[in-house]
Amino acid sequence: MRLLLTSMNCPKGEVGANRARHLDLLDQGADTGCDLVLLPEMSLTGYRPGAAIGLHHPAVTALVRATAHRPALCFGLVEAGPRHSTPSITQVVAADGDLVITHRKAHLGAGEDTDFGSRLVLDPAAPGLYGDRRATDEEWRAGFDWWRGSVVDDARRFLSPGQLLAVSTQTGATDDEDFPGWAALVGAGGQVIAELPDWREGSLAVDVAGVCHPDWSDTE
Repeated sequence: MRLLLTSMNCPKGEVGANRARHLDLLDQGADTGCDLVLLPEMSLTGYRPGAAIGLHHPAVTALVRATAHRPALCFGLVEAGPRHSTPSITQVVAADGDLVITHRKAHLGAGEDTDFGSRLVLDPAAPGLYGDRRATDEEWRAGFDWWRGSVVDDARRFLSPGQLLAVSTQTGATDDEDFPGWAALVGAGGQVIAELPDWREGSLAVDVAGVCHPDWSDTE
């Protein structure tokens, strides 16, 4: 199995622009022979509850249809719930032109290691950076190093032997928040198998040994 992992700037509420970037990356995944393109958490809407859209939104429909003759695509959105309900942080997997998985994020308590129960764990992320806005390379590097270290430590603590963690993270500045970036494939001991070198936008094609045309229900 070959993955395209991404570090992507996802402007908040700019669904059209984000959809266009998704399609570009999907084409890149096809050009590099990938089976799955993994985009960050809330990649389509950006990290803003007020930007919530439904799964039948034209942008979602277009992305699902685009996988008919391209790789599978895992992307995220703030999903509008029923009237008067709170929105959900939703991640979907589309493959062969169909929506095959919908996962709505729930609060994860201590010890919930069932989230790491698959051979391949997908980690689309959008961890906001607190404090002053980033203005220098040193400040971006500090945020990036914090996030990278946190993920590697979690992989070391929670992954079982033979498991892999695939990470795609929002990066860069939005109108009111900064994100640290990073795309990587991390092993159970916390070893980084492949990664982007810093916080800047980029994509990373990786081969996942021993996984061939997976059943998508075997990933979380």
